[in-house]
Amino acid sequence: MQPQRVLDLEGGINFRELGGYPTTDGRKVKWQKVLRAGGLDELTPSDIAALGNYGLRYDIDLRSEHEMASFPDRLPAAAKMIPAPVYPFSERDSLSGLDIHLQNKNWAMFSQIYQQMIADPHPQQAWRAIFQAMLDATGEHESVVFHCAAGKDRTGVGAMLVLSALKVAPETIKRDYLLTNQIFGAGNRKRIEQVVAQNEHEDLTNRMNQTLSVEDANFDAVFATIVAFGGIDRYLINQLGFTAADIATLRANYLE
Repeated sequence: MQPQRVLDLEGGINFRELGGYPTTDGRKVKWQKVLRAGGLDELTPSDIAALGNYGLRYDIDLRSEHEMASFPDRLPAAAKMIPAPVYPFSERDSLSGLDIHLQNKNWAMFSQIYQQMIADPHPQQAWRAIFQAMLDATGEHESVVFHCAAGKDRTGVGAMLVLSALKVAPETIKRDYLLTNQIFGAGNRKRIEQVVAQNEHEDLTNRMNQTLSVEDANFDAVFATIVAFGGIDRYLINQLGFTAADIATLRANYLE
C-alpha cells in the first residue's frame, strides 16, 4: 500500500494520511508516520495485513468506552490499542478565564464543544496519548493512527493539534479538516481522488457550501482557544505536560 492522502482500504472509514503537508519552515510532514481515521471495526483481513505492512504500531481510540466495546477495533498483531476517550468533559467551566478572540462571531452549533475539547482536562488526556504514541513510534516506518467513529469531530480536533505541533500552516490544516465532508460526499474511489487533488491545489474557501462554512467556524473556534493558551507550544507544555525537548524530538522525527 503506497502512501496517499486517502488510504485505499476496503473497510476503512475516512482513513487518511497526514504526511506530505508542508510546514511554515520549508519542511514537510513525513509520509507513513501519522494517520487519522473513522471507525476501525469494519477493516477486512486484507486491510489489516496492509496496515501491518504499513508499519502501524499504535492505535489511539478516541471513542467512548461503550463505542469501543460495541464496535471493537480490528488491528494488525503488532499494533497496540490505547483507549483515550475524549468525552465526557470533566469540567463545566473549562473555558472560563480564557481570553478567546474570534474574528467571526457567527458560531457554528458545536463551536463551544470544539473549544471544550481543547480546554477541558479530560480530552487533554486523549491528546496527550496521541503525542506520547508519536514520541514512542521511533522506527522510520512505525506509524500511529488516531480515530473516532466518523473521523470528523474528535479526530478532526486531534489532527488540528498534531499538524499545528508539526508547524503546518493553519490554512493547510483547515483544508485537511474540511476534506472530511467532501470525502463523505464523493461516493466512489475515483471521485475521492479528484476531491483530494482539488483540495491540495485550490483555495477551498471559495468552494465552501453552507455545511462547510459551519465547520469552518468550528476550526476557527479551536484555533482561537489554542491562541488563548499561548499558542501550540505553550499548550503542549502547560496543558499536556510535554517539554520543549519533547516538541523538538517530535518535529525531528515527523518532519523532513
